[in-house]
Amino acid sequence: MLKVVKNLSIVLIILGHYCFCSYVLDEMHKALDYRPVINECNKENVSEDKSEDTLEVKLKEDEEDTPKTTSDDKKTTVSNYLGIITIEKIGLRQYFYDTDSSLNNVDKGIEVLKSSDMPDKYLGNFILASHNGNSSIAYFHRLHELTYGDIVMVNYKNALYKYKISNIYEVSKTGRVIIDRDYNKNAITMITCKGDDKQLVVIGYLI
Repeated sequence: MLKVVKNLSIVLIILGHYCFCSYVLDEMHKALDYRPVINECNKENVSEDKSEDTLEVKLKEDEEDTPKTTSDDKKTTVSNYLGIITIEKIGLRQYFYDTDSSLNNVDKGIEVLKSSDMPDKYLGNFILASHNGNSSIAYFHRLHELTYGDIVMVNYKNALYKYKISNIYEVSKTGRVIIDRDYNKNAITMITCKGDDKQLVVIGYLI
C-alpha cells in the first residue's frame, strides 16, 4: 500500500511539473509574438514632423483707407492676374497676383503672403490676407460670416480648387499669426483683422 501511494505521488509530481513548464512556455511564446495595435485613423491624421504643427506669418496692420492703386496698376489689373478666389456665400470674387507683383499688396487687394504655397503644391498651404472694414479694398470684410462646411473656390492655372472650411479661430493682433492646420492636407488660409485687437483666421481643406 505504501509503495502504491509513493508511486502515485511521483506521478502527480511529474504531471504538475509538466503542466507548469507548459504554462511557462506558452506565456513566453505569447510575449514573443506580441504586436502592438495601431489605430490607423489617428495615425493618418498626425504629422510626422511635430515641429511643423504651426506656422508663423507676419501681417500688416488693418487700415480703413482708400485704395493705393495707380493708373499703371489699373491697366495691368486684368491681364496680369495669377488667379481668382470666389466665395459665393459672402459675394466675393477677386483676382490675386504673383507674390512679386506690385499689385500683390493688402493696400490694393488680396495679398498672397510670401510664405504661401500655391494651390497646386502637394500638401501646401495657400495663404491670403486682406483688409476688414468699410473701405473699397476691404475684400475680407465679410469673412467672419463663414462657417464650418462653407466652400471656397480658387481658379489657378486653368484648374479649379475647392476647399471646405474646417477651422475658424481668432488670435491677438500682434503683427504675427500662428497658423494651426493639418499638414497631411492641402489647405487654404485666409487672414483678416477683427476689431482693434484681434485677427481672424479661416482655414479650409481641399475636397
